[in-house]
This record gives sequence, C-alpha cells and structure tokens, in this order.
Amino acid sequence: MNDVLRENLMGMKVIKAFVRKNHESNRFHQATNELKDLTVKALRLTEAAIPLLLLLMNIAILFLLWNGRSAVIDGSVQVGDVVAVINYGFRTTAALSMFSFIIMFLSRTKASLDRVSEVLDTTENEWVVHTKRKDNQGSWLQFNHVSFTYPGNNDQVVKDITFQIDKGERIAIMGETGAGKSSILQLLLRLYEVDEGSILFMYQDIRVQTLKELRHEIGFVPQEAVLFSGTIRENLLWGKEDATEEELTKAAKAAQIYETIEQFPRGYDTRIGQKGVNLSGGQKQRISIARALIRRPSLLILDDSTSALDVTTEQKLLKALEDYECTILLVTHKVRTAKMCDRIFLIEEGRMIGEGNHEELLATIPLYEDIVKSQEEGVSV
Repeated sequence: MNDVLRENLMGMKVIKAFVRKNHESNRFHQATNELKDLTVKALRLTEAAIPLLLLLMNIAILFLLWNGRSAVIDGSVQVGDVVAVINYGFRTTAALSMFSFIIMFLSRTKASLDRVSEVLDTTENEWVVHTKRKDNQGSWLQFNHVSFTYPGNNDQVVKDITFQIDKGERIAIMGETGAGKSSILQLLLRLYEVDEGSILFMYQDIRVQTLKELRHEIGFVPQEAVLFSGTIRENLLWGKEDATEEELTKAAKAAQIYETIEQFPRGYDTRIGQKGVNLSGGQKQRISIARALIRRPSLLILDDSTSALDVTTEQKLLKALEDYECTILLVTHKVRTAKMCDRIFLIEEGRMIGEGNHEELLATIPLYEDIVKSQEEGVSV
C-alpha cells in the first residue's frame, strides 16, 4: 500500500496529465483491500486464540477446584495450597494469552527486518588485483574486452567492448536507446563490476584503486538530473565541500547557469524543492553539470545530460568545457553535439560497431548514416 501511495505522490503530474486518476484510485483501493484482508485474517487468528485460552483456563480451574475440594475434605491438602495452585494457573494462562500477540508482532518485525537488512547487508566491493600497471604506459583510459550482464538477467548488455582514450580527448558515445551506453559508464564508475575483461583508468586497473580514489577523479552527471532538498549552494558543494565563492561562480558560468542563479532573489541560497521540483529540466541539468565541474575532475562523464538544453546554450556549454583540462565522455543522441568531439563511439546492442570522427563514420557505418539522415529530416532518434 505504501509503495502505491509513494508512486502516486511522486507521479502526481503524470497522473493528471494522462487523466489516470480513476485507474490509480482503483490501484490504491485494491492495495488497501489486500491489506484489509490480511489484517482481518491476522485478527481472526488472534481473536480465536484468546477465547480458546480462556476456555482452557476455566476448565483447568474447575478441575483444580473439584479435585482440591476432595483433597481438602480428606485433609491431605490445605486450602491455601489449592488457592496457590489456582493463582499460578491464572498467571500461566495470562502469559500464554499474550503469545498470539507476540506471534503477530514477530511476523511484522520479520517483514520490516528483511527490508532493512537488504540495505544494511549491501557492501561495496573493494577487492583489488595483485598487479599494478606502471604509470604512463598504454592508454590513459582503456576498456579491454569488457562484457557485462546485470544481476538477475541472462542477456549481456555490454559485449566484448574494447577501446582506448588518451588524456584530454573529448569522446561522444552514440547509439539507439538501450544499446548499453549508460551501462559502459556505470562500469567505469564501478557501480557494477565487469564480468569479463578489464578497465584501465589513469593507466591503472580500476580494481587497484579504492572506490573513493576512483570516484574522486570523476565528475559524473547522470541521465536524470538528481538534486537534493536544500539550497543551490548546498547542492553545488556536493562536488567539493570546501569550494570557494570564486569556484562556485566559475563552475556556474561554465555550466551556463550563473545568470539564472543571479536572477533568483536569494542567489545561491535559493531553496530547491524535493528533486528540484521548482526548477525546469534545463536548469536542473545545468546545476548538475556545475556540481560536477566544481571538483575539476580528471574525467567528466555527461550521460545524455544536455538533452533539455537549447542549441545555443549547449554550444556555449561545450565551448566553456574547453577551459577545463579533463577528458570528456559525452553520451548524446544529437549529431551536431557529437561533431564537436574528437571521436565518436557508435554502440549497437552492447557492441561497439565503429569509432572515428563524423566524416569517417558517415562514410563507413550505415547506422550512423541513418541517424544523420533522420536528424536532417527532423526525425528524433
């Protein structure tokens, strides 16, 4: 019931836009009815147990009184002994009558404990390989025959991916939805571990570095801009806790969000609603980009994080990134954006089917040619 209620509250605008009020109301009533039925069953068990215990208790008391009477008359037992036994019987049955309540509370506790334990028992994998690669050998960033399957799934989403990237390069990653672009980036961040192959970052296998060391060098802007309740300043400081006002301003200007922030009455101290509800999609994306830039990362990952920006703002942003000495991995569906990068990686069904600049891919890869034509004709891909 709580899951349905949470979904409805978070998706209220979508429900209104698609006029699904009645459908979601029915879903909620169905969930509450299921909860009601389960609660009724539990209460019936409890209510049946209590009268049964009381019946057994009274029968036991009658038995004790009947036999105690005879023993008192015979003189073999004192009246006080009979009273004591009956008193002990009352105490014992009173304790047993609580047993049904204990069972009910234990079942609820177990359900809650299972959900909490699932989170508490999750550990981040910090295992390392035994050999380190010497610095400045090979490529700065390298995927070596990397394959990956999500847990609980049988289909590989990344299939034998191999590529090399030099420090300072700007790489665009393109492909159809579901091709595995975001999965490649998640493997680089070690949000998941590779099934086969290896990934080298800064000339070292990423499994040599601790997660803190690895992720400190990476500025990540996810596909869906995630902001937290608080002020704009507090969200930007996620990138660097001790950032100065000058660093905040520089990152905001590069992300093309500085003028917008200045227009707010409280500037950087403007409060953001839950998940940035009081900001537009483009504003949320630009704040997320500024948050990543403020740490001056060695590697900047933009996972389709300029999709809500207009053409002019996006061009200014990409131009401003030239002032940052970092390697850039940019997932995009826009050909005009990809053309501004040094190379383009084309992904299809988890495999890399081509790499090169715009002209090279256009001349050799039919899929890329189709993407270019569709965008020239105004068709979204």
